[in-house]
Amino acid sequence: MLKAVATDVDGTLTVRRGDLRISLNAVRGIRLLESRGVRVLLVSGNSLPVTAGLGVYLGSTGPVVAENGCVIMYRGSVTHVCSGRPPEELIRRLQGLGLRPSWQNDFRYHDVAFYVPRGLGTEDVKALVAEASDVAKGYGFNVLWSGYALHVNPGSGKGAGSLRALELIGVSASEAAAIGDGENDIDMLRAFQLSGCPGDAAESVKAIVKYVASGKGGTGFLEFAEWLLKEQANP
Repeated sequence: MLKAVATDVDGTLTVRRGDLRISLNAVRGIRLLESRGVRVLLVSGNSLPVTAGLGVYLGSTGPVVAENGCVIMYRGSVTHVCSGRPPEELIRRLQGLGLRPSWQNDFRYHDVAFYVPRGLGTEDVKALVAEASDVAKGYGFNVLWSGYALHVNPGSGKGAGSLRALELIGVSASEAAAIGDGENDIDMLRAFQLSGCPGDAAESVKAIVKYVASGKGGTGFLEFAEWLLKEQANP
């Protein structure tokens, strides 16, 4: 029986990849799942205040998982899955590569985010992410690319955070599903038997999920929600 759905935010609940506006179809999908007793968990690379606030306004009742799996909030209590934070020396070195720190970093515990310079082509972005990853590894940190921002993270990703969040509500991975669109969602998607992505997700994501929606962004999320409920009704 389906009891919970873990979902990425940017690119999955937004209108499309690269667009930060929340999709009204995604809101419909969340409300549909919640009305059927399926709790929705927001799992995001955003800071905890941003993710938790979004959950309140969207009407999701599951825990919120922020900072790419590093921090969880449920019923007002904060659980830290990660420890540590990138040192200032590492942050300065990454800025030296042309990366611009996110305004949300002042509100982050563990994961620090950067924006790549505007106007870079796909291959240039890949090269910059690879260079930043090499630098971060020297300090014992991972680099995650969401398609929106580059994250320097001390943990193992959204997978560990989402599974820990499920434990808080007494739900197993076999009773839950996950949806995401970016490379930083892959470890989370692999942690669930039921997984999906919007139609405009990264090709590496499409290759591993069970259900690829035809719609982009939040329209794809609504499609996935409807598919999940149909699967439950007709096992």
